[in-house]
Amino acid sequence: MKKHYLPLLFSILAVAGATVAQADSFKIDPVHSAILFKINHFGVGYVYGRFDAFSGTFTLDQNDPSKDALSVEIKTDSVDTNAPDRDKHIKSPDFFNAAQYSTATFKSTSVKKVDDKTYEVTGDFTLRGVTKPVTLDVKAVGTGPGPKGEIRSGWEATTTLKRSEFEVKTFLPAVSDDVALIIAAEGIKQ
Repeated sequence: MKKHYLPLLFSILAVAGATVAQADSFKIDPVHSAILFKINHFGVGYVYGRFDAFSGTFTLDQNDPSKDALSVEIKTDSVDTNAPDRDKHIKSPDFFNAAQYSTATFKSTSVKKVDDKTYEVTGDFTLRGVTKPVTLDVKAVGTGPGPKGEIRSGWEATTTLKRSEFEVKTFLPAVSDDVALIIAAEGIKQ
């Protein structure tokens, strides 16, 4: 390599290093993401559901995962269990009380890297006006270009909530206190 190309190469590497060193912000793409849940019904089966309206953001810092962050907002009246009468009941004061508490939220307070693809994300989860600390087990799915060349990053987070801790006690214990929650998020770099 000729000497006069070395300064150009070093400046390209410096710019590339600066790009890698900063955190990247992503907006959750609701078309390619999902928020799902399951709950045991009478000890004999599971009822599955999803939320059709949600939004959120996450930040990834390749050099310092402790600076990563996640924020999600779920519209409680968008619950869908494939049974309109049950959905109406879940939106009522017996469960979500969606008229009074229109959103459930999660906002991270700390991120711990477990290995190259696994993280523990702790944060405040709020449902029905009650806020409790919750830890999500988060796995990286992948990062790469989307169909228009935009950078996308996919993650899946799981946790189990105790609904009684959020003042949702109707039908306990026939309908389980434990609710499994899955947040499958695909974000677009901003």
